[in-house]
Amino acid sequence: MTETVQTSERSSTAIEQRPHRSSVVVLTPWFPNSPGDWKFTYIYDSAAALARLGLAVHVLVCRPFTPYFLDFLAPEWTKGRVETGAFEGLASLTAIYYPGLPGGWLKRFTTPLASRHISLALKSLALKSGAGLIHAHTEGLASIASGVARELGLPSAVTLHGLNTDPQFLHEPAQRAMFREALGNMDRVILVGKPIWPFFSTLVGRDDHFRIVHNGVRFPTDLDRGPILRHSQSVRFITVSNLHEGKGVDVALRALAMARDEGFEHWDYAIVGDGAERGALVELSQSLGLSERVRFLGAHPHEQIFDFLSNADIFVLPSYREAFGISYLEAMAAGLVTIGVRGQGPEAFIEHGKSGFLVEPKSPRSLADCILGIVGQREAARRIGAAGAALVKGAFTWDAHARRLTEVYRELAG
Repeated sequence: MTETVQTSERSSTAIEQRPHRSSVVVLTPWFPNSPGDWKFTYIYDSAAALARLGLAVHVLVCRPFTPYFLDFLAPEWTKGRVETGAFEGLASLTAIYYPGLPGGWLKRFTTPLASRHISLALKSLALKSGAGLIHAHTEGLASIASGVARELGLPSAVTLHGLNTDPQFLHEPAQRAMFREALGNMDRVILVGKPIWPFFSTLVGRDDHFRIVHNGVRFPTDLDRGPILRHSQSVRFITVSNLHEGKGVDVALRALAMARDEGFEHWDYAIVGDGAERGALVELSQSLGLSERVRFLGAHPHEQIFDFLSNADIFVLPSYREAFGISYLEAMAAGLVTIGVRGQGPEAFIEHGKSGFLVEPKSPRSLADCILGIVGQREAARRIGAAGAALVKGAFTWDAHARRLTEVYRELAG
């Protein structure tokens, strides 16, 4: 099943107008269903930023579809259909859907069929677009991308966004061997952050073809807000995140309970997002006596995120599995005091005490001390929030990301 659209009259002639090397095919399992979708907007933002630099970007989205009677078992990211005509700036957007069963059932049979289906679609799009490069997202598509690229004599790259925590994905011996070979065959392996470098370097057995290209952040150009951390009002904390294991929202709840027990009474906490851990987090909030202070707001379209951020003072996400962290950048762009974790992705843009704050991983005590220090020195915290906003708006836009990514492309073209 395939859905394709040329996204504009201007881009429909781009293949003929542009030289061979300026046409890129992006292969990804992840893509938002609509421009305002919560999920995977960063994939579109990256592709659109490349297009603004003058590349003809053709995106091929490949997703499994589940029989309707098993749809309730399917992962959330596979549900819905990509509105291929709704995304602007791309030379073309194609979505293909291949049969798949939840939980990897019968994957011995479904995986080869899916791989062949994706390979044929990728090869066809690369030939039709006159592609000079194939750029895949996720290690799961590296083998297909490198195979088609070699067949067509094209360079290949893959972006890795983090570590999959499913023990049957990166750690099962046959899977590890497949990923080792596939990533070793890529011309460039692009990592969104330094924390995942050691794992993949060990997995692949080499890292001379690794490069780091940080993601960017999209924020309203007319973003304006009042001062944060006013003495006359309660401190407003916020988390924006998928509620998965490793995100540290439980650490935040325990830290705020500690701070309350030590005399910090005037605060509330909004949690924007959803996921498998929500039920357990609600129970934890209740057990800590925080139900009246903590609001679980669920997932919302991306365009609403800055409405939530503009009504907060401190962004807290003590995630201890964070390859990069776009949500931190969005909070910083909105002027919030932002707290991340040492040794994780936010270290790329948070300098402790200067552009934000870093705490120890999995440590409610460390986070509680940080919070108490911030609210005890509000004027200094305001200056740090302003410094973080200036940093993000200058160095971590999607256009800056695209410029760094095209430097990698130029290496391959050379």
